[in-house]
Amino acid sequence: MRAVVFDEPGRPLRLTEIPDPEAGRGEAVLRVQACGICGSDLHATLPDGIARRGGILGHEAAGVIERLGPDPIGDWSIGDRVFAVSWLTCGECGWCRLGQNHRCEQIAYFGALGDDQPDGAYAERLLVRTNDLLAVPDGVSLDLAALVEPLVTGLMLVREAELSIGSRVLVMGGGPIGLAAVLWARFFGARRVVMSEIVNHRLQLGERLGATDTIDAAAVDDLKAEVVSVLGQPPDAVIECVGRPGMLSEAIDIVRQFGTVVAGGVCMQPDAIDHLSAYFKEPTVRFPASYTKDENAFVLEMIAAGRIDPTPMLSHQVSLEDLPSAFEGLRAPTDQCKVIVVP
Repeated sequence: MRAVVFDEPGRPLRLTEIPDPEAGRGEAVLRVQACGICGSDLHATLPDGIARRGGILGHEAAGVIERLGPDPIGDWSIGDRVFAVSWLTCGECGWCRLGQNHRCEQIAYFGALGDDQPDGAYAERLLVRTNDLLAVPDGVSLDLAALVEPLVTGLMLVREAELSIGSRVLVMGGGPIGLAAVLWARFFGARRVVMSEIVNHRLQLGERLGATDTIDAAAVDDLKAEVVSVLGQPPDAVIECVGRPGMLSEAIDIVRQFGTVVAGGVCMQPDAIDHLSAYFKEPTVRFPASYTKDENAFVLEMIAAGRIDPTPMLSHQVSLEDLPSAFEGLRAPTDQCKVIVVP
């Protein structure tokens, strides 16, 4: 099959041919129909990243079951349209039996360092565990199903923010995760949702996905003063989705006294925080890392029911042949939002 491989930092991904995967006990082989390019994959390929040399990235996958191994976990058939939760779990430990796959004792990550880590979905086929699959409802395209991972990440961030009806929220950063956080913050009752971003195209997307106000962070000298001017007071919660040094400290400075800051952007470098400012502010700061399988299912159900429409996030489709150049292009995005690989 065709697959796109990561060789080493500083080199573009490479299209090649590799053997098809074989489904073992409790496993399935999917024919990949759509896979999103995630910012974490870009980070993983940096010199200090976690991508495995010679491995295949891609963890936002939707497709069709092509082969089933013996003893599948769940009622699955060849041809079923499915979304694969973005990790590989055993399906047999106590956590998996409780439906808390994100706590699996043998959890593995697509394309990550280590010879025991699985290959991902930048390929024509993907080997998965059947306990990590969710059926894609009728009427939901597989392109939209591939958006579940960034959507559920945004849902996780909003869950950790513990918003109340009428909350005032600042979302810093308008990439796919920030946009998803905007969508869910409004969905769960925030009265005002401000999104700050430096790319004009993403500011427009923020408005389409529910932001009540947007701020061009590149055009203001003092983001805190601008946010307070827009809201009339500091926000109850700040969801930081940029992931660069200094952003978390700025979020703490902006949030109201005793407010909540959620770190959604993963900073890949050591990051200094102004402790004195934080002591006087006394915020709750959270670093959520895991969403649940049930939250993934909830996102699919909300798309199917028409309760949310993430379609504006879909900006580009690329083939496996075009993936290496598209991947590099996302390191300095312009009009891209969520780019979907269609093998």
